[in-house]
Amino acid sequence: MAARDNTIRVALSSLRWPLDPASVSTRDETVVARAVYSTPLRTNAAGRLVPGLCTDWQATNGFRTWTFRCQDALQIAAELRRVGRLTSSPGHWLFAPARTIAVPAPGKLVVRLNTPWRRFPYALSAIAAAPRGVPGAFRVVKASSGRLQLARGSTTLVFRRLSPYAAVRAFRRHEVDEAPVPHGDLAYLREHARNVEVRRLLAQDVVAFDKGRVPLEVRRAYWGTANRSDYQALVADDAATEAFALIGTPKPDPTAFRKAVALIPDLATVPVRISVMSDSTLQYGAQLLLGQWREVGLRAQLVSGVARADARFRRVLAPYPQNEALLGALGVAAPLGKVDQRRAFAAVDARNAAKASIIPISWVADARLVSPSLAGWQEDVLGNVDYAQVSRR
Repeated sequence: MAARDNTIRVALSSLRWPLDPASVSTRDETVVARAVYSTPLRTNAAGRLVPGLCTDWQATNGFRTWTFRCQDALQIAAELRRVGRLTSSPGHWLFAPARTIAVPAPGKLVVRLNTPWRRFPYALSAIAAAPRGVPGAFRVVKASSGRLQLARGSTTLVFRRLSPYAAVRAFRRHEVDEAPVPHGDLAYLREHARNVEVRRLLAQDVVAFDKGRVPLEVRRAYWGTANRSDYQALVADDAATEAFALIGTPKPDPTAFRKAVALIPDLATVPVRISVMSDSTLQYGAQLLLGQWREVGLRAQLVSGVARADARFRRVLAPYPQNEALLGALGVAAPLGKVDQRRAFAAVDARNAAKASIIPISWVADARLVSPSLAGWQEDVLGNVDYAQVSRR
């Protein structure tokens, strides 16, 4: 009798290895890192905290001191300190506010914060908190620039780097079990293919201005004339909604575009260099936005992600499933100590709209082709898939 094939094959648009958990910034990197590394805590598909390397946690001192019971506590403490010092890490903001991170007794991790943070345990579910020397659910078998093979018991997990269209072709030939949907093709594939999974993520595409580089009136002109509708229709395939706030969902002002255009002739002629990273979806979206801005008379210029720029067009993903995490990832002070954050979130959105420092463009939706032969496949609001729970039917 032939042995049952327990290989799960996943196509990714990007694959980088070796991967430091502290440097993870994209959905694909997070998926890979979570298969290879263990985090102190985890979140389930419903967004609730569940044990990981740590099994118990409690707060004292008005939510300023948190105590965790953890295996590998020394390694976890070292990693949290490292990320807190590593200003280039997307997770730096999570642990930079810690006054002390200590292991006063075996298996006991104590984090003292400068200010109250009621949901701080969620920070330990972020992949940036994963100690690099502690293995996760899968072990690495083989690794190259375009292919990563992992194993867990009798299950083999293979990540392959393929362009979205190559991934769709491979999916149709049954060479991969999961593939990203190319932007612009979601409606077609929903009609002509089965097993298209779509999930709106706690993530946003934004244009963030560097402080002091662009006058307020010019920033407001960019805010009011951002081509959100075409972006949402052509890039997000109508699976995600236009974003008019960082957290809330205010109704759009139908007169905002006309008012902003009317003021442009009176503005100082200011060229604005907008950088975008080498991501095909974001570059396509940036061209849509720049086309609209140039059409109304704004001097927007697109530059590479490494060039000096006045603003950055980027995709920002929350590191854990709470709205405050998206604000933190955007570099916006979040109301971490409050029980009911709704009024505070509204105030944050109002201040940002007044300053036009970060222009929200669109919420992010992730679309995947998933083979019906996979059981237990589920994507959470962060774009994570727990492949330890996936098996072949």
